Amino acid sequence: MAVCRAEDGACDNEMRVQTLKVGEAKIAISITTTCQHVQSLAESLQELDIAAETKLPLHETTVYALAAEHLCRDSCIVSAAILKAVEVAAGLFLPGESRIEFVEGAL
Repeated sequence: MAVCRAEDGACDNEMRVQTLKVGEAKIAISITTTCQHVQSLAESLQELDIAAETKLPLHETTVYALAAEHLCRDSCIVSAAILKAVEVAAGLFLPGESRIEFVEGAL
């Protein structure tokens, strides 16, 4: 099982994704969020095929296809957080902190 949390500073919403390997090729997904758009995505995304999500080009994955339908903007980091949690739950990558940080005064 993998659990991760993501926050997007621009909209101040939070998301928690829990992924659990439920078979040789399946990952169950549970998402809690304060964002109505992510909630809509979560309702459409219950289970994923590991091979499809990790071997397809990014724009062809179920996660990004559903994100394009439900999320309010392309730059939302939720899609990446979901795929990262899927990879960890599948045992493909070790968990590690990910971050997007803007350097103050550089803009």
